[in-house]
Amino acid sequence: MDVLQAILGILFVLGLSSGGWIVWGIVQSRKQARELEALRERELTKREQLRIEAEERIQERADRIYLDAVQRHTGELPPSAEDGNPPRP
Repeated sequence: MDVLQAILGILFVLGLSSGGWIVWGIVQSRKQARELEALRERELTKREQLRIEAEERIQERADRIYLDAVQRHTGELPPSAEDGNPPRP
C-alpha cells in the first residue's frame, strides 16, 4: 500500500506541476490572440485612414482641374472660388 501511495503522490505532484504549465499556456495563447486582434484592428484603421486621404487628394485634384478649366474658358474664377467660400443661394 505504501508503494501505491508513493506512486499516487508522485502522479499528483506531476499533475499539479503540469496543470500550472497548461494554465500558463492557455493564458499566453489568449493574450497573444488579443494582441493579434488589436494589430488587425490597427491595420484596418490605418487602411481606412489611407483610403480617406486618397479620396481627399482625388477630390482636391478634381477641384483644381475644374477651377483651371473654368479660368481658362472664362478668364476668371467662379465666385465661390475667389473668396474660398461656398456659393450662397
